[in-house]
Amino acid sequence: MRIFKPMPDSPRPRGDKRQRTRQTLIAATLAVVEERGFAGASLEEIARRAGMSRGAIYSNFADRDELLTAAVASQGMTLDRDFSRPLPLKAQLRRFAENLVAELPVAAGTGRIVIDYQLYCMTQPQLRARLAGVYEQSFAAIAAQFEAQYGAALAGRAHTLALAVQALAMGFVWQFMLTPGEVTPAAVYDAFDALAAGMEPAT
Repeated sequence: MRIFKPMPDSPRPRGDKRQRTRQTLIAATLAVVEERGFAGASLEEIARRAGMSRGAIYSNFADRDELLTAAVASQGMTLDRDFSRPLPLKAQLRRFAENLVAELPVAAGTGRIVIDYQLYCMTQPQLRARLAGVYEQSFAAIAAQFEAQYGAALAGRAHTLALAVQALAMGFVWQFMLTPGEVTPAAVYDAFDALAAGMEPAT
């Protein structure tokens, strides 16, 4: 990623200070979570660690849940979930699988905090509902892309395919964290090829 810095006499971009404040709060949140877990990460401790007030938190995040979610979202892998390209389904899923394989080492390094967060969400109904809503939106968006590309020719529902892609990807992530030697690129590619074959539009 390229980083372009403004010339010394150039005005700072609008929102620069706000972005730096958010990043400081996220870093403080991650540090507190590392020491005390999600349940023990109080806003008071996060604000103290960041050298700010609780008011600064509420100026940048709606509530504690949003701050925790943003902190977790800053970690982990970045998967390209754009399935809008005019490609055969097998090529579409192979492209996703290649991106997944490239990101697996990143997931292994930050996976524990993501797992801990999801376990914490299971104990917090409101936060669990918020997380479920994020997943629902993601599945709907991906399903819409599959529907636009392949329509009724798919061997199953587009939403089912979207869910299967997510479940297969996360399964490989967790398994890579436990047995990285088993989760080879070939194994990942074979699995997504099989998924494509099962859902391939009829010719």
